[in-house]
Amino acid sequence: MSQRAHATAAGLTLSNVCLKHSFVRGRSPDQTRKRLMAAAGELFAAQGYHGTTVREIAQRAGVNLAAGNYHFGSKRELYLEVLRAYFQRLQAELRERGAAPAPAELARLGPRQVREALHARIEVMLDRLVGPSPTPYALLMQREMADPSEAMPVIVREFIRPMMSDLEALVARLAPGIGRQAVVYSALSIVGQAMFYRFAKPAVLRVLRQGGYGRELTGVLGEHITQFSVGGIAALASRPK
Repeated sequence: MSQRAHATAAGLTLSNVCLKHSFVRGRSPDQTRKRLMAAAGELFAAQGYHGTTVREIAQRAGVNLAAGNYHFGSKRELYLEVLRAYFQRLQAELRERGAAPAPAELARLGPRQVREALHARIEVMLDRLVGPSPTPYALLMQREMADPSEAMPVIVREFIRPMMSDLEALVARLAPGIGRQAVVYSALSIVGQAMFYRFAKPAVLRVLRQGGYGRELTGVLGEHITQFSVGGIAALASRPK
Protein backbone atom coordinates (compact mmCIF):
# COMPACT_ATOMS: atom_id res chain seq x y z
CA MET A 1 0.00 0.00 0.00
CA SER A 2 1.29 3.48 -0.90
CA GLN A 3 2.03 6.16 1.69
CA ARG A 4 -1.03 8.06 0.44
CA ALA A 5 -3.23 5.01 0.93
CA HIS A 6 -1.86 4.45 4.43
CA ALA A 7 -2.56 8.07 5.34
CA THR A 8 -6.08 7.94 3.91
CA ALA A 9 -6.84 4.78 5.87
CA ALA A 10 -5.82 6.49 9.07
CA GLY A 11 -7.95 9.55 8.35
CA LEU A 12 -4.92 11.74 7.54
CA THR A 13 -3.90 13.52 4.37
CA LEU A 14 -0.45 13.15 2.88
CA SER A 15 0.29 16.76 3.88
CA ASN A 16 -0.50 15.87 7.51
CA VAL A 17 1.97 13.01 7.37
CA CYS A 18 4.65 15.27 5.94
CA LEU A 19 3.92 17.91 8.57
CA LYS A 20 4.24 15.32 11.30
CA HIS A 21 7.65 14.26 10.07
CA SER A 22 8.75 17.91 9.84
CA PHE A 23 8.52 18.50 13.58
CA VAL A 24 9.53 15.09 14.92
CA ARG A 25 12.55 14.46 12.69
CA GLY A 26 15.07 12.49 14.74
CA ARG A 27 12.63 12.22 17.63
CA SER A 28 9.75 9.82 18.19
CA PRO A 29 6.18 11.15 18.59
CA ASP A 30 6.25 9.96 22.20
CA GLN A 31 9.43 11.93 22.90
CA THR A 32 7.95 15.02 21.29
CA ARG A 33 4.79 14.68 23.37
CA LYS A 34 6.80 14.34 26.59
CA ARG A 35 8.93 17.36 25.76
CA LEU A 36 5.82 19.43 25.09
CA MET A 37 4.21 18.39 28.37
CA ALA A 38 7.37 19.08 30.37
CA ALA A 39 7.78 22.52 28.79
CA ALA A 40 4.10 23.31 29.18
CA GLY A 41 4.15 22.32 32.87
CA GLU A 42 7.05 24.65 33.58
CA LEU A 43 5.58 27.59 31.69
CA PHE A 44 2.01 27.21 32.94
CA ALA A 45 3.33 27.05 36.52
CA ALA A 46 5.54 30.12 36.04
CA GLN A 47 3.23 32.28 33.92
CA GLY A 48 -0.25 30.85 34.29
CA TYR A 49 -2.59 29.58 31.59
CA HIS A 50 -3.48 33.02 30.23
CA GLY A 51 0.12 34.23 30.21
CA THR A 52 1.53 31.29 28.25
CA THR A 53 1.39 30.84 24.48
CA VAL A 54 1.69 27.69 22.41
CA ARG A 55 4.62 29.30 20.60
CA GLU A 56 6.50 29.70 23.89
CA ILE A 57 5.80 26.08 24.78
CA ALA A 58 7.07 24.85 21.41
CA GLN A 59 10.22 26.96 21.72
CA ARG A 60 10.89 25.67 25.25
CA ALA A 61 10.33 22.09 24.07
CA GLY A 62 12.55 22.59 21.02
CA VAL A 63 9.89 21.46 18.54
CA ASN A 64 8.00 22.94 15.60
CA LEU A 65 4.99 25.12 16.47
CA ALA A 66 2.68 22.66 14.70
CA ALA A 67 3.63 19.92 17.17
CA GLY A 68 1.40 21.29 19.92
CA ASN A 69 -1.73 21.23 17.80
CA TYR A 70 -0.83 17.87 16.26
CA HIS A 71 -0.42 16.14 19.62
CA PHE A 72 -3.01 17.97 21.73
CA GLY A 73 -5.32 19.94 19.46
CA SER A 74 -5.31 23.14 21.53
CA LYS A 75 -3.63 24.94 24.40
CA ARG A 76 -6.59 24.03 26.63
CA GLU A 77 -6.17 20.30 25.95
CA LEU A 78 -2.42 20.50 26.52
CA TYR A 79 -3.07 22.27 29.83
CA LEU A 80 -5.52 19.56 30.90
CA GLU A 81 -3.12 16.79 29.91
CA VAL A 82 -0.41 18.37 32.06
CA LEU A 83 -2.81 18.51 35.00
CA ARG A 84 -3.98 14.92 34.39
CA ALA A 85 -0.39 13.68 34.56
CA TYR A 86 0.25 15.48 37.86
CA PHE A 87 -3.09 14.33 39.24
CA GLN A 88 -2.35 10.69 38.42
CA ARG A 89 0.96 10.90 40.28
CA LEU A 90 -0.78 12.56 43.24
CA GLN A 91 -3.41 9.83 43.40
CA ALA A 92 -0.72 7.15 43.29
CA GLU A 93 1.14 8.82 46.17
CA LEU A 94 -2.05 9.08 48.24
CA ARG A 95 -2.66 5.35 47.79
CA GLU A 96 0.95 4.47 48.60
CA ARG A 97 0.83 6.48 51.84
CA GLY A 98 -2.48 5.01 52.98
CA ALA A 99 -4.30 8.31 52.50
CA ALA A 100 -6.91 7.06 50.02
CA PRO A 101 -8.42 3.80 51.32
CA ALA A 102 -10.94 2.13 49.05
CA PRO A 103 -14.57 2.22 50.29
CA ALA A 104 -14.54 -1.40 51.44
CA GLU A 105 -11.25 -0.90 53.27
CA LEU A 106 -12.42 2.37 54.83
CA ALA A 107 -15.54 0.67 56.19
CA ARG A 108 -13.31 -1.74 58.15
CA LEU A 109 -11.08 0.93 59.72
CA GLY A 110 -11.44 2.00 63.33
CA PRO A 111 -11.40 5.66 64.46
CA ARG A 112 -7.64 5.70 65.10
CA GLN A 113 -6.89 4.27 61.65
CA VAL A 114 -9.25 6.74 59.97
CA ARG A 115 -7.47 9.58 61.77
CA GLU A 116 -4.13 8.21 60.55
CA ALA A 117 -5.43 8.14 56.98
CA LEU A 118 -6.63 11.74 57.33
CA HIS A 119 -3.27 12.77 58.78
CA ALA A 120 -1.46 11.10 55.88
CA ARG A 121 -3.70 12.89 53.41
CA ILE A 122 -3.02 16.27 55.02
CA GLU A 123 0.71 15.56 55.00
CA VAL A 124 0.59 14.79 51.28
CA MET A 125 -1.28 18.04 50.65
CA LEU A 126 1.31 20.03 52.57
CA ASP A 127 4.21 18.22 50.91
CA ARG A 128 2.82 19.05 47.47
CA LEU A 129 1.82 22.62 48.34
CA VAL A 130 4.59 23.94 50.59
CA GLY A 131 7.06 21.14 51.24
CA PRO A 132 10.81 21.58 50.70
CA SER A 133 10.28 20.68 47.02
CA PRO A 134 6.72 21.69 46.06
CA THR A 135 5.62 20.36 42.68
CA PRO A 136 4.63 22.47 39.67
CA TYR A 137 1.13 21.08 40.27
CA ALA A 138 0.88 23.31 43.36
CA LEU A 139 1.78 26.42 41.37
CA LEU A 140 -0.57 25.44 38.56
CA MET A 141 -3.51 24.98 40.92
CA GLN A 142 -2.70 28.17 42.80
CA ARG A 143 -2.75 30.13 39.56
CA GLU A 144 -5.92 28.39 38.43
CA MET A 145 -7.70 29.31 41.66
CA ALA A 146 -6.56 32.95 41.46
CA ASP A 147 -7.14 33.39 37.71
CA PRO A 148 -9.46 30.64 36.42
CA SER A 149 -8.98 29.40 32.89
CA GLU A 150 -11.58 28.14 30.42
CA ALA A 151 -10.68 24.64 31.64
CA MET A 152 -12.03 25.22 35.17
CA PRO A 153 -15.26 23.17 34.69
CA VAL A 154 -13.19 20.16 33.57
CA ILE A 155 -10.69 20.66 36.39
CA VAL A 156 -13.50 20.62 38.96
CA ARG A 157 -15.10 17.55 37.41
CA GLU A 158 -11.96 15.47 36.81
CA PHE A 159 -9.62 16.53 39.64
CA ILE A 160 -11.30 18.46 42.45
CA ARG A 161 -14.52 16.47 42.86
CA PRO A 162 -12.76 13.06 43.08
CA MET A 163 -10.28 14.42 45.63
CA MET A 164 -13.07 15.98 47.67
CA SER A 165 -15.12 12.78 47.55
CA ASP A 166 -12.25 10.80 49.08
CA LEU A 167 -11.74 13.40 51.80
CA GLU A 168 -15.47 13.59 52.53
CA ALA A 169 -15.53 9.82 52.95
CA LEU A 170 -12.89 10.09 55.69
CA VAL A 171 -14.82 12.89 57.43
CA ALA A 172 -18.08 10.95 57.27
CA ARG A 173 -16.35 7.90 58.74
CA LEU A 174 -14.98 9.96 61.63
CA ALA A 175 -18.39 11.39 62.49
CA PRO A 176 -21.28 9.32 61.12
CA GLY A 177 -24.56 11.16 61.18
CA ILE A 178 -23.34 14.78 61.11
CA GLY A 179 -25.18 15.39 57.85
CA ARG A 180 -24.08 15.80 54.27
CA GLN A 181 -23.68 19.57 54.42
CA ALA A 182 -21.47 19.40 57.51
CA VAL A 183 -19.33 16.73 55.84
CA VAL A 184 -18.79 18.88 52.74
CA TYR A 185 -17.98 22.02 54.75
CA SER A 186 -15.61 20.09 57.00
CA ALA A 187 -13.72 18.70 54.00
CA LEU A 188 -13.48 22.18 52.48
CA SER A 189 -12.19 23.54 55.79
CA ILE A 190 -9.44 20.93 55.89
CA VAL A 191 -8.34 21.79 52.35
CA GLY A 192 -8.60 25.48 53.18
CA GLN A 193 -6.19 25.14 56.10
CA ALA A 194 -3.58 23.47 53.90
CA MET A 195 -4.10 25.95 51.04
CA PHE A 196 -3.73 28.89 53.42
CA TYR A 197 -0.09 28.02 54.08
CA ARG A 198 0.50 28.17 50.32
CA PHE A 199 -1.41 31.34 49.47
CA ALA A 200 -0.20 33.27 52.53
CA LYS A 201 3.34 31.85 52.48
CA PRO A 202 5.33 35.13 52.70
CA ALA A 203 3.29 36.46 55.63
CA VAL A 204 3.08 33.11 57.45
CA LEU A 205 6.84 32.56 57.34
CA ARG A 206 7.40 36.04 58.78
CA VAL A 207 4.83 35.45 61.53
CA LEU A 208 6.48 32.13 62.39
CA ARG A 209 9.98 33.61 61.96
CA GLN A 210 10.96 30.85 59.58
CA GLY A 211 13.08 31.02 56.46
CA GLY A 212 11.07 28.39 54.65
CA TYR A 213 8.82 25.39 55.01
CA GLY A 214 11.25 22.71 56.08
CA ARG A 215 10.36 19.10 56.75
CA GLU A 216 10.08 19.67 60.51
CA LEU A 217 7.72 22.64 60.11
CA THR A 218 5.45 20.89 57.61
CA GLY A 219 5.30 17.92 59.98
CA VAL A 220 4.18 20.19 62.83
CA LEU A 221 1.61 21.86 60.59
CA GLY A 222 0.28 18.51 59.42
CA GLU A 223 -0.26 17.31 62.97
CA HIS A 224 -1.86 20.62 63.97
CA ILE A 225 -4.31 20.65 61.05
CA THR A 226 -5.21 17.04 61.81
CA GLN A 227 -5.85 17.70 65.51
CA PHE A 228 -7.75 20.90 64.81
CA SER A 229 -9.90 19.23 62.16
CA VAL A 230 -10.64 16.08 64.13
CA GLY A 231 -11.58 18.24 67.13
CA GLY A 232 -13.88 20.38 65.00
CA ILE A 233 -15.54 17.34 63.45
CA ALA A 234 -16.07 15.85 66.91
CA ALA A 235 -17.67 19.11 68.05
CA LEU A 236 -20.08 18.96 65.13
CA ALA A 237 -20.96 15.38 65.99
CA SER A 238 -21.71 16.30 69.62
CA ARG A 239 -24.11 19.13 68.80
CA PRO A 240 -27.72 18.58 69.89
CA LYS A 241 -29.77 17.32 67.00
